[in-house]
Amino acid sequence: MHGLIAHVLSAAAIASSSVLAANCKISPFDASWPSVDEWAALNNSIGGSLIRSTPAASSCYPDNPFGSSFNCTAVKSHWSYAANHSAWPESIDYSIWNNNSCVPPGVSGYTRGKGCSIGGMPQYIVDASSEDQIAKAMAWASDRNLRIVIKSTGHDLSGRSTGAYSLSIWTHNFKHTQYQQGWNIPGSNDTADVLICGGGNNWGTVYTAAHKVGKTVVGGEDATVGIGGLVLNGGHGLLSSSHGLASDSVYQVKVVTPDGRIIVANDVQNQDLFWAVRGAGGGQFGVVTEFVLQTHPVPKNVVTGGLTFYPRSKSTISKDASWFAFAEVASSLPDLMDQGITGTLMAVTGETAVSYLGLSEALPGASVMLSFLVYNSTVQNMNGTLQELAANITRASHNQVNLTLTSPEAQSYWSYTKPDFSASQSAGATSLLSSRLLGRNELCNLPRSDLVSYLQQISAAQVPESGTLLVWGLQGGKGPASTTDIRRGSVLPAWRTAYAHVMSYGGTVNATADPSEALAVGAKWYETVMEPVWRVWAPHTGSYMNEGNPFSSTWKHDFYGKNYRRLQGVKQKYDPSESIFVWSGIGSDHWQYDLQSGLLCRVHPQ
Repeated sequence: MHGLIAHVLSAAAIASSSVLAANCKISPFDASWPSVDEWAALNNSIGGSLIRSTPAASSCYPDNPFGSSFNCTAVKSHWSYAANHSAWPESIDYSIWNNNSCVPPGVSGYTRGKGCSIGGMPQYIVDASSEDQIAKAMAWASDRNLRIVIKSTGHDLSGRSTGAYSLSIWTHNFKHTQYQQGWNIPGSNDTADVLICGGGNNWGTVYTAAHKVGKTVVGGEDATVGIGGLVLNGGHGLLSSSHGLASDSVYQVKVVTPDGRIIVANDVQNQDLFWAVRGAGGGQFGVVTEFVLQTHPVPKNVVTGGLTFYPRSKSTISKDASWFAFAEVASSLPDLMDQGITGTLMAVTGETAVSYLGLSEALPGASVMLSFLVYNSTVQNMNGTLQELAANITRASHNQVNLTLTSPEAQSYWSYTKPDFSASQSAGATSLLSSRLLGRNELCNLPRSDLVSYLQQISAAQVPESGTLLVWGLQGGKGPASTTDIRRGSVLPAWRTAYAHVMSYGGTVNATADPSEALAVGAKWYETVMEPVWRVWAPHTGSYMNEGNPFSSTWKHDFYGKNYRRLQGVKQKYDPSESIFVWSGIGSDHWQYDLQSGLLCRVHPQ
């Protein structure tokens, strides 16, 4: 588990061992760390695009130690906005992954007396505007045994976009978009209408560009999420159940590798790299500066509707009935999705249910909120679907749950999906999660009592009275299943039979504790309580890396499945110096990253 749950190596212990030091990525404690003149020479060679990390929240500390140009009040008030972390060069959405090195007072992760330091953030950042700049900087860093990290927006749940003593490649300037009709698909006589997008775009800018030409693309739901981090690990969104994963719509990429090569990859050239970055990428093989994305027709409309239910009382009968009602919904999902339904299911318990549903008190059992949508349909059809499902829930619960319907509505696709860059306020949080892909075998082809038992087990909470949150994304089904083999890339094969992507947030992370220790405690709880449930319930599926548990002991199976060994070969070919490390990335078990010391060292010295 990358040494997080195992013993923690201190900076002093590592510094005292020349053997260990020789097998670590270099740090400022090493004699080989580049001199001021060497950094200046790199800066000159890349057109002055090298910047020192200057934490935005430095202005909140006495004497503003790093000279932040951002007003402290503004930094604190915008700390929860993903768009702001995207715009701050050194910042990421979840600062626990940079050891909470410089967070403003009053936010999650702040502890009095810790102060502000570069800490777990990159030392320098390449504010790149050309592939040539990235190539020179990455080759320079690789030659010096310097760790490289890649940031587009910094919106990731497992700290891929940051790292102590590293050189960060920031891609936010690669924001070009170009619509091209009749683009020739490499190796084929076919053509496609495509959107050529720079890797620094977020989904809001991409959707807007597609809308201007009367098209749409498969991507994420949050406008502030970068296209690279989502596409490279598969990527699911509102159109996935219709058209497959985001990576299924990629025809070509341009990649800068850690050794400084600028590569075009598609179906006929550099096919191994093209296969790898479509599903298992996520900043592991290089910097993707450009994507060629297939466009899709815009749905005629979006029809939404939903329902909510919760236990009628505190009685054991009502509690048990709510779980059977939950199981009724879960087992209905594959058939509903085959009929075109997509959307989200949220299940909550304990005090979490009180806050989400506005209940007057916590109730035993499960409370469930369904938000459905369907394309090119009618309000009448959605209403019929909801009424039938409500009747089934009432029957399964013996009328022991309170149930309300959300009236169906129809609207245009653009009015429903139009980007709202101010809506994403999930940044600045501190949490871990566990997830699993579930298909018909797990939802329909088992005794109902077993399904109820599994639902109860994945609804466990580390703090029982607080309750838990389960988020079911309904992005599988026909879309991923019908994707042709050539478009599938290295995506976890379980996506092709999955219907629901289920995320469990039952664990807690102590935001004021040492980040390494807090993550270790949370990881241990998931490993002992939650992961064993998935392994029994869904042993042959897996998890979506962008929204999964990076500390699962079975992460190779969970995130990569049968593709892992082949991906190892691609990693070795394109990043032979292992300059890029990400938690639970390909070959990451060769390394131990210690958040406390910031050192990245080989587990088995060579």
